[in-house]
Amino acid sequence: MSFLAFFHWLAQTRIGLLMRDSTWGFAIVEIGHLLAIAIFGGAILLVDLRMMGFGFKTQPVSRVARELLPLTAGGVIVLAISGALLLASGPMRYYYNPAFRIKMLLFFIALIFHFVLQVRAARTTGERDKSSPLRKVAAILSLALWLSIGLAGRAIGYV
Repeated sequence: MSFLAFFHWLAQTRIGLLMRDSTWGFAIVEIGHLLAIAIFGGAILLVDLRMMGFGFKTQPVSRVARELLPLTAGGVIVLAISGALLLASGPMRYYYNPAFRIKMLLFFIALIFHFVLQVRAARTTGERDKSSPLRKVAAILSLALWLSIGLAGRAIGYV
């Protein structure tokens, strides 16, 4: 099934019709999506800042990454569900929107990058648990990716 066929199918599903025809559905789901972004983004920011050597200096990087992993994982689940519902409200509008395509591409790249980075950091022990130049560059790249996703998300309504 092609992406176009999937988006046509999504527009005709019960969820798609409910989201499209609901007066408050989109707004309520968007509130959940924005709250998940705040929680997920805050957890990512804290992990990346610690990897860069800022904040939580008394805590090892591995502990910060390990303790925030449930928030990032939970945030991704809520983001995926709420994002799918938002997408279902007008899939054809999103399919032809270049900002949406860029956002999704960056999202998958950033998601893989961040979880590899965070899981690796959570598993580090001993002397390797300090902020290294490579870890700092990775954290900066992570933050740049997530910021780009936010900008692309904002651009969806204007493209």
